[in-house]
Amino acid sequence: MSEIELHRKLLGDAPRNAAFHAALKQLIEPGKTTVADIGAGTGFLSFLARRLGAAHCTLIEYSGMIELAQKLARQNGIDQLTFVRGHSAELRKPPKVDLVVSETLGNFALEEGLLETLIDARRYLKAGGRVLPQGLRQFAAPVTAARLQQEIDIWPQVGFDLDLSAARTVSLNNMYVKQIAPADLGGRDCGQAWDELDLRPQAKAADSRRTATLRWKAGDLPAARVEGIALWWVCELLPGIELSTSPFAPATHWDQIYLPLLAPLELAPDDVLELSLSCDTRPDVGVRLGWKTRQLRGGKAVGEQVQDSFKGRVDL
Repeated sequence: MSEIELHRKLLGDAPRNAAFHAALKQLIEPGKTTVADIGAGTGFLSFLARRLGAAHCTLIEYSGMIELAQKLARQNGIDQLTFVRGHSAELRKPPKVDLVVSETLGNFALEEGLLETLIDARRYLKAGGRVLPQGLRQFAAPVTAARLQQEIDIWPQVGFDLDLSAARTVSLNNMYVKQIAPADLGGRDCGQAWDELDLRPQAKAADSRRTATLRWKAGDLPAARVEGIALWWVCELLPGIELSTSPFAPATHWDQIYLPLLAPLELAPDDVLELSLSCDTRPDVGVRLGWKTRQLRGGKAVGEQVQDSFKGRVDL
């Protein structure tokens, strides 16, 4: 996908745009507030900030989109902007501002470095400075409908007397961006929060390694057969202003994440489904997600599957 296509999708997301505009309106004191826009892209958020009265905005973007942002600023007569091509973490003497805004959210929430970016961005803040967004919660739920797994796990059906199991194993250790429908989960109450981040500068800096273990009773699920796991997020820009990729929320340009299983789980009525998630987004790692599912019966594991996104890689 081209760079401009990514931004076309971003700017075509009306709920996203409206939420950021509402949050910026609350935080900007006309004529006084200075802003650093990290991962500025086309400059859209800085343009909103200036139109809302921000005294000055510094746009930081590592890609060639920064040149396009400059053209758009000239076309729209927006001044009091400074353009910096580079990665925000590499700026040794960052500008000191009242507000840092960074919309670096992915379909998997942390895949674009949101956590590390906002922690490092504390170097940019004046005393009492604020960041946008301020919080993030990540959710998981069992997927009981078969359609997503069937779309992915095509390997046994290829035929021609070929054993493609090695390719299948690689394939099933990947995260998949999918549109997950409420019917795939079978109920609104199956989602559980597995991670919660306070991104405000006064909060303790969170570790890039995130882990959690969740459990569901088989009797609380809409079906006894579990095909995979759904992931989504809710991002708090400010209290009362949120963005959500929940299957039960209005659609945005983001989709959900589907984690396949190596084999479906058939749960007995008293079984418990246990899911352990581990996420590592340290800069030298990139994005690594692990998911372990266990089928518990009488407190003992009767089945276990361990998957890791790094096992889903094929070196080029």
